[in-house]
Amino acid sequence: MAQEFLSDAIGSVRENSSPEMPEREPIRFLIIGTREGVIEEIKNFYAIGFAQVDEWSPLTPLPKTDLVMTILIRYRKQPATDSSTRKSGR
Repeated sequence: MAQEFLSDAIGSVRENSSPEMPEREPIRFLIIGTREGVIEEIKNFYAIGFAQVDEWSPLTPLPKTDLVMTILIRYRKQPATDSSTRKSGR
């Protein structure tokens, strides 16, 4: 299952419709909270092997709050669409 996701840096986002990699779907993980809380969660994700600390985007303040956000984008391999493997509605 881990093979379905391909890591990529936040700066190299490619849209799902990109002709060069149409079989990859971006999956976004978003953390919103206090600066301290977000940093702690990033460290927790690192500790369990989910993501490297530098894979997350820089912390971005949310307007009119004391909250920040960060995002991690992974790419999921989309399954091949083979008509012979589709189930009929019967």
